[in-house]
Amino acid sequence: MKSGFGLVSLVSVIGMLLSGCLFKPVTDSTRHFVLAPISTNEPNTTSTQHLPVGIGFVKMPSYLLRDSIAIRDGANEIEYLERAMWGERLDLCFQRTLAANLSRLLPSDSVYLTDWGRDRVTLRVLINVQQFDVDTHGHGTLIAQWRIIGAGSDLPSESGQTQLARFGATPKNDPEIIATTLSELVVEFSRQLAQPIRKSARSGP
Repeated sequence: MKSGFGLVSLVSVIGMLLSGCLFKPVTDSTRHFVLAPISTNEPNTTSTQHLPVGIGFVKMPSYLLRDSIAIRDGANEIEYLERAMWGERLDLCFQRTLAANLSRLLPSDSVYLTDWGRDRVTLRVLINVQQFDVDTHGHGTLIAQWRIIGAGSDLPSESGQTQLARFGATPKNDPEIIATTLSELVVEFSRQLAQPIRKSARSGP
């Protein structure tokens, strides 16, 4: 009986090997996303002046800094899409994308991230994001406070709060829609922020 049972087991194992059941590759369906900067098809603002601008660290709520993409389900509930991840931390991605956008929107030849010395830039831009997400219906929201500080000063020359909304498709089955909607919000925020930056540059220190 034992030998017969062993033979059956051996045949079963061989059958599984032949059918590939034991050695089928494990597929990872996790997707990774980043924010997209302003389209390169749009005309670039010609650099007509030396206007070094520094984009400081972007503050964000901690619930947005997880690897998984957050989606809002109602006023008080946040869900996380475990198979949809950010390719880099969202505050860093926001900062980098904003800098890329402003490089195209401003008449400036230098837009720096946080590795600049204080005497290297004419204007410093500080961003505090209160909300930056998309809900289950495809409604995206960006609420952010901003300050523009001139060289040699700790007082803002311009400051304000921007609140933007964008309606996209329902992201239920495609998390790429979330990344697209959030990217569009950053583009619009960049356009609005470029105006007070220009104003601060004209008014001088």
